[in-house]
Amino acid sequence: MVRNIPTKPLQRLTIPGPSGKLAASFEQPLTTPTAAVLCLHPHSMHGGTRQNNVVRHGALGALQANCLALRIDFRGVGDSEGEYDEGVGEIEDAQAAYNWLQQNYPDLPIIIWGFSFGARVGLDLAIMLRDEIQGYIAVAWPTNFYDWPESIDWPQQAAFIAGTEDEHVDFTKMNHAEQLGGKITLVDGASHFFPKMLDRVCDITADYITEFLND
Repeated sequence: MVRNIPTKPLQRLTIPGPSGKLAASFEQPLTTPTAAVLCLHPHSMHGGTRQNNVVRHGALGALQANCLALRIDFRGVGDSEGEYDEGVGEIEDAQAAYNWLQQNYPDLPIIIWGFSFGARVGLDLAIMLRDEIQGYIAVAWPTNFYDWPESIDWPQQAAFIAGTEDEHVDFTKMNHAEQLGGKITLVDGASHFFPKMLDRVCDITADYITEFLND
């Protein structure tokens, strides 16, 4: 990944998951990290992987904010074992990755970050862990394809990033997130995959992480 951030060498890991091993990429800043960020990729059936450029720039944002960044491939993607499970088993995969972070870095707060389908999976997990996590960040939450979770017990800190030209986001439905305390940042002119604007994903991610950690 092209970067101007000094980091330790990237590690490729396998994490025990509920339906087999999960392939993961793990990155660390050179200095003592202040938090850990779990990054979740877009839809497995539409080419989504942990190598997705938006996800990679989410991880860069975490590193920029001096945090650990863990990216996983959901079940059935790349070298991860198992099969696609309509988002249900993927929540379990994300929780397994969260548990790995918690077990290996018990003193660090954890933030859940997701892009598109990964944002939807991440919000379900964030609601389950609302009293444990430091916050939740969504990029391009796909309101054209998914209903919001029934629960309104969201994490106390939640933020949403979306491009104004995103074909998968109905912005009238984003009012629900605002009503539940979510903060929204729009990137003018950006479509779903933020072409030529990925640096904005990185910078806004870093800004929200810093805000979450300082509140």
